[in-house]
Amino acid sequence: MTTTAGASLAQVWAVFVAMDLGQVLARGSGPIPAVVRTSDQTGPWDVAGSARQVHLADGSVVTEEILASDPTHGAAPSGGQARFAYRVEGFSGPLATLTGEAFGEWAFEETAPGRTQITWRYTFVPRSALMAAPLSALIALFWRGYMRQAIENVRRLAEAAG
Repeated sequence: MTTTAGASLAQVWAVFVAMDLGQVLARGSGPIPAVVRTSDQTGPWDVAGSARQVHLADGSVVTEEILASDPTHGAAPSGGQARFAYRVEGFSGPLATLTGEAFGEWAFEETAPGRTQITWRYTFVPRSALMAAPLSALIALFWRGYMRQAIENVRRLAEAAG
């Protein structure tokens, strides 16, 4: 999923790293619940190894852990690009039978002064070969709308910050 923000890479990155996940994923999509809040963050949200609990509207909680961040430790992006990768695990509800973990990656590229392309990729790992087809159906029906909402909210927040 890709969108373009009318904001500099530095501005988009600053908003992204500090964003309130509940503000970005405030609405659910079908059986995929909205994010209510996060808690128990173990470190800065741009440092690999930092983790947090993500509380969902259905009462469930998943764990999100940063696998890679460039830049890191509060630094501003350089070279016109930035990247953030993470893993989510501990699903419950409808997703628990289909997947045990998922991987997300955000990529940011300043394509012109004051314009940043934002790309979000997400991959669910099926619990078994039998779960691959139902998981694909759930993603096609509900996850893409959830992603579209999130990426557009990140774009909107970054543009509003300028």
